[in-house]
Amino acid sequence: MAGDTRDPDRPASDKPTDDQTNSQDPFGATPKPKHEFPKSQVGKLWDAFGNPEEPINLMAPNAKQKDVSLTEAVKSISLNDLFSFYKAPCARESLLTGLGAGFGIGGIRGILGGLGSLWPACNWAVGAFAVASIGMHEFCQRRRVKELDGMKQAVELMRELKLKKQQEKEKKAEEAARAAEEERKRKSWFNLSNYKFW
Repeated sequence: MAGDTRDPDRPASDKPTDDQTNSQDPFGATPKPKHEFPKSQVGKLWDAFGNPEEPINLMAPNAKQKDVSLTEAVKSISLNDLFSFYKAPCARESLLTGLGAGFGIGGIRGILGGLGSLWPACNWAVGAFAVASIGMHEFCQRRRVKELDGMKQAVELMRELKLKKQQEKEKKAEEAARAAEEERKRKSWFNLSNYKFW
């Protein structure tokens, strides 16, 4: 263990607290955990749709939107975004599909046309790549929208089921309370039907 650098004779009021020692971190950030832990299904739904108990207020009602120029849009793109574009949703599938289609169509066109049609085969390959990539990206985006709609319906159904179970539980509690009250009245000393005179 490393030696303790704190002075034991130093008064307690002069010793740094945990907040002060954390603020003296030379890098200014807490270390990330080594592994990402999986989230529960509810946590994933809250990430996708937000917490249902928190109100969503994206824009004030009287706020005016500011027009964005092309230079501002270009300035907002960072180098990190350019080098990590493949991490975007549906990017990997669409790029791989486009590469396969471009290689296949360009290769077939080059083989069938011979050496004289090498340049048109490259054009066909690039065109096939572009068309297949865009088509697969649109297909993937529509599939994701469908999946999100299904998740929304599942959340609504879960909420309705929860409310239904809560209402049934309240109803059972009321019935149990009513039955207990009737039983108490039936066994009461003041109930004249409990006494038999013969």
